[in-house]
Amino acid sequence: MTLSMVFVSFGFGAGQTSAENHSYDGKSPYYNSCASSAVTKDKVWIDSVSYVELKYSTTCKTAWAKVTVTRPAVYTHEADARIIRSTDGKAYTCNSSGGNGVVNKGQTSCYTSMVYDLDPRKAQAQGIHAIPNSDAYKKAVTIWY
Repeated sequence: MTLSMVFVSFGFGAGQTSAENHSYDGKSPYYNSCASSAVTKDKVWIDSVSYVELKYSTTCKTAWAKVTVTRPAVYTHEADARIIRSTDGKAYTCNSSGGNGVVNKGQTSCYTSMVYDLDPRKAQAQGIHAIPNSDAYKKAVTIWY
């Protein structure tokens, strides 16, 4: 499975119009201890062994996505997550700077970098998990928050 398939699976290619720039955009959830005030706003199962969460920092007013596989991954690039902001389409995956890389063999989770998410902005988490013996992925999306 190649990285290019993830971009297709997440629907990249839809241009980001008038992208906003905020100091927290693209930063790790551990930047300025944002993760220490994290709450899970939504959790959606992708399939029977993986789920995606929409995480939100009440202190930093930021959102990020986290995907979890409930057993160690058996392939390289088995799962990935994406966070997208509603107002400008700015999006990051686990492989983006500030994320911790896709879920590879032996790993169980990954997280994206953050987007600033103070109202009127909303964010949505998306997760993908590889379908065994296939080049395809199952996908799930959370609510917008």
